[in-house]
Amino acid sequence: MGKYFLQNHELPEPDAANRWFEYAGGHGIDIPKAISIWEDAATEEGAEARRLVSAAGITVETI
Repeated sequence: MGKYFLQNHELPEPDAANRWFEYAGGHGIDIPKAISIWEDAATEEGAEARRLVSAAGITVETI
């Protein structure tokens, strides 16, 4: 679980996820891979996934 931000404004996880999946679909990332990246981004070990998600303008902070 984490906190999700779009352009420095916190938003609910479902809204952030929708934004990520729209971005991923438009950039050739298939759904299973996008799900894996999204889930990994919320973990302490998910620095690379957070970097990928940030390309969609989303910042994920782990708690």
